[in-house]
Amino acid sequence: MTAALLTLMQYLSPAFPTGAFAYSHGLEWEISAGHVRTADDARAWLGGVLRYGTGWQDAVLLALSLRNGADRDALAEVSRALQSSSGRLAETTDQGA
Repeated sequence: MTAALLTLMQYLSPAFPTGAFAYSHGLEWEISAGHVRTADDARAWLGGVLRYGTGWQDAVLLALSLRNGADRDALAEVSRALQSSSGRLAETTDQGA
């Protein structure tokens, strides 16, 4: 494993900041299965998370929160309401904290 790939895994892992690998959207498995080996593989994987997974919802809420005058408390409430399971809610609140 290259240093760059290790750094990417650390940034995408909940070990940064919550202390476990539970919230990575399966990146560790994709790497161990040999599906993510290069920067292009990582881009494709991340693109899939953003297009088809919960990354899309996260990206939209992040973009809205960065607007001038954004009501971040209301967006946080919407984000909590949109979570599809208690596990996803825990992921969102743990990483947000």
